[in-house]
Amino acid sequence: MSLPVVAVPRFITELPISKLKVSFRPFLVKEEKSLIMANESGEAKDVTNAVTQIVEACTDGVVTAKNGSMFDMQHMFLQIRAKSIGETIEFYLVCTKDGCNHKVSREINVEEFKLHETPGHTHVIDLGNGLQVEMRYPNFDMFSRLYESEEEDVIYDVVAACIGKIITPEEVVENNGEDPTEWRTFVDNLTPEQFAKLEVFFDTMPVLQYNTTYTCEACQTVNDVTIDGVRNFFG
Repeated sequence: MSLPVVAVPRFITELPISKLKVSFRPFLVKEEKSLIMANESGEAKDVTNAVTQIVEACTDGVVTAKNGSMFDMQHMFLQIRAKSIGETIEFYLVCTKDGCNHKVSREINVEEFKLHETPGHTHVIDLGNGLQVEMRYPNFDMFSRLYESEEEDVIYDVVAACIGKIITPEEVVENNGEDPTEWRTFVDNLTPEQFAKLEVFFDTMPVLQYNTTYTCEACQTVNDVTIDGVRNFFG
C-alpha cells in the first residue's frame, strides 16, 4: 500500500515592486533543513542559495533570482516563512550606547516590514549633454553577487547590468543582456560625476525594513532601530 500524499495549502501575495500576484506554498521539512544548515554554516553564499532555492520551489519557478528584484524576493521569502513556521521572527536588539551592549529579545510580525520609498527617487538619470539612462532594480542574483563577492570590481558589473536603456536625442538603446561587456565598457567610460549620479539611484532604492524605537532597560538610552538586509530577513 502506497503512503498518502500530504496536501499542501496554497496562498496568494502581491509583490511590492512588480505588483505581480503570486501563488505559493509553505516550505517543506527538507527545504527548512537546507535553510537551517545554511545558517549554521555562517556563510552568506549558503544562506542566499538556500533562500533562492526555497522561493523558486515554493512559487513553482514564478519568482526566481534572475527575474525577482531584491525587494520582491525579500517579501516573497517573508510570506513563505510566515505560512511555514509562523508570522513572527525573533530578533535580539543591542543597545547602541558605548559600553552598554545590553541585549533585549523582540518578536516582530512579518507584516510589520514595510517598503520604505525615498521621495524623489527616479529610474531616469540625466548624465548631461543630452545623455540619459533608464535604470532597473538589481535582481536577487545581482544583489547576491554584491553581498557575497570580495571583489570591488563586481559593483561596476552590477551597475552596468542595471542600466535598462541608454537614451540620446537620436536613439534609444535597450540592454537585452546579450553583450554585458559592451555595457560594462559604457560604465567604465563615465566620468566620476556621472557615475555618482548612478550611485544615487542605488542609494535611494526602496528598502523593505522594520523601524522601531525602544528604551534600553539597563542604561535608559533611547535606541532607533532599523532591521533590513539578507541576513536579518533570512537568518
